[in-house]
Amino acid sequence: MRSVSPASIPSPAFEPEGIVGVRRATRADPERLVLVRLQAFGDTTGLLPVIGALKERWPSCRLEVVTDVRSEAIFAARSDVSRVHAFDARARRIGRTLSVFRVARAIREEPLDALLDLQRSSTSLSINRRVRPPAWVGFDRFAPKNFLTRYLDAVEWVGLGALPPLFEPRIKPGPVARARALLADSGLSEAGPLVCLNPAGGWETKQWPMERWVELGRQLAAAGVRLIALGAGALLPRFSALKEMLGASLVDFSGRTSPDLAMALMAQVSLIVSEDSGLMHLGWVQGVPAIALFGATRSTWSRPIGPRCSGFYSEDLSCGACMQPTCARGDLHCLARVSVEEVYARAMANLAAG
Repeated sequence: MRSVSPASIPSPAFEPEGIVGVRRATRADPERLVLVRLQAFGDTTGLLPVIGALKERWPSCRLEVVTDVRSEAIFAARSDVSRVHAFDARARRIGRTLSVFRVARAIREEPLDALLDLQRSSTSLSINRRVRPPAWVGFDRFAPKNFLTRYLDAVEWVGLGALPPLFEPRIKPGPVARARALLADSGLSEAGPLVCLNPAGGWETKQWPMERWVELGRQLAAAGVRLIALGAGALLPRFSALKEMLGASLVDFSGRTSPDLAMALMAQVSLIVSEDSGLMHLGWVQGVPAIALFGATRSTWSRPIGPRCSGFYSEDLSCGACMQPTCARGDLHCLARVSVEEVYARAMANLAAG
């Protein structure tokens, strides 16, 4: 694999740009809201506590989501989402343009209270212009706050009030039944804590050493903890290596799950230990306790903030949260300093607290 210079990838802005939009002119209960989040996958899952909170406050309100086809199954499997408008947000320009017209036309079919643009890209703004909603909001993309907090700030700004996020799974019966059957068929239906190990950081500067993942797995298994993994895509080799070294102690579902099934499986686990990844977010936004291992990424933006969530972060270092795919120091100190003993102790304390 070709090495990438740390200086070759610019870091995104990290200061507020402000919220934009048109506030609601009424305090009447909303009847139909559209939320837009196209990508990335982890940030997309951050809509789930927002959707849950909106539905909790206004049970009769229709909630619709505009998203990328890669996240479509997540929202289609939710019991609190009325409709999903999906298209390939990574398609060529002409394809995206045609999709924008199609989605905007579908949204305009019925009266709309507000459009919540939680992407704020040229594509999402184009959808907004064609829908012409009576109220809309574009969230603050760069404020130094967790992405879920920025979403909730936008909801409050547009006139829907302050909402406490709802960290619980609201999944349709079908995916839940499939997840439970898969666990039962794999011998994981008995009582006892179920922990997901997730070495899924996309860059080397987001990856805890594999030998430490293996030792953590061995110690957890020796303590009677059942272990699963749900890897996918380019990171499958890391999961294959973990499975090879842990053997029967780990049930590896890598490459065998769709996004909706992964969501339902995550709702069954007692804890996820994870590098910064989409699956980590898919867990904690549903109320699954998480222990996060962050290297180069900014935990201020994306650390798990759900119940019983904690992590090991790098902002205390002068080079911390560098947002670069290779380590300028050459030793990956931000993650190498995190010991197996520290993570194991925190995991066992978390499971005991449950």
